[in-house]
Amino acid sequence: MSINDGPEDGIISGINMTPLVDISLVLVIIFMLIAPFLSRLLKPMTLPPARQASLNDQNTVKISIFKDGTLAVNANVVNEAEMGGRILSEITSGKSPWALVRADVEVPYEKVMVILRLVKKSGIERIAFATRPAEAGVKQ
Repeated sequence: MSINDGPEDGIISGINMTPLVDISLVLVIIFMLIAPFLSRLLKPMTLPPARQASLNDQNTVKISIFKDGTLAVNANVVNEAEMGGRILSEITSGKSPWALVRADVEVPYEKVMVILRLVKKSGIERIAFATRPAEAGVKQ
């Protein structure tokens, strides 16, 4: 026997968790799909080692040379023909006329020199090279 005398007149004060969980899972899936595009590092790169690094790269034009020959100015992939114009637009947008060149250790020296000439032609006279800290005890 059940004790049910009629319609329930009480207020339902609980929250239905199913829609909340569904929306949360959909958002997690969307963020998992979108996150690689938002936080993309162009390509992995192995920088040469050095004992000291003193340039703050906050307000510089960053030029990346990847081992497969791909070039980038800041986070934008460019080719050699577009590089000069892209550097000029970065300088006019407020960046200082400093260039921070990041080149993979496997990039040939002559390729780096070609890019350095392009950077100089673009109006940048101060160039620094990005390195990774050298391991302690390793001679260079």
